[in-house]
Amino acid sequence: MLTLTDRAAETIRTLISQPGVPSETGLRMSLPDGDAGALTLSLEGPQPGDEVIEDSGARVFVQSDAATILEDRELDGQLDEQGQASFILGSQATA
Repeated sequence: MLTLTDRAAETIRTLISQPGVPSETGLRMSLPDGDAGALTLSLEGPQPGDEVIEDSGARVFVQSDAATILEDRELDGQLDEQGQASFILGSQATA
């Protein structure tokens, strides 16, 4: 299952706590139709069939088609000085 770094969780919490963002919003990861290589990230609520990952107050919704690609991955993220989020997908650290 996808894991989040502390930095990614903090970034997602910051994004979903903005004024006007509905309470059910999280970071949604999906595969665009017909594109097996690129993930789409969006701030929205869960869709039917999504896997829900909650970690330290951050919510990530993973489209079922993308779940197998992300099962052994770790998401890292940060906000820059302008408040723009960036995320990096890496391999999970092994213990």
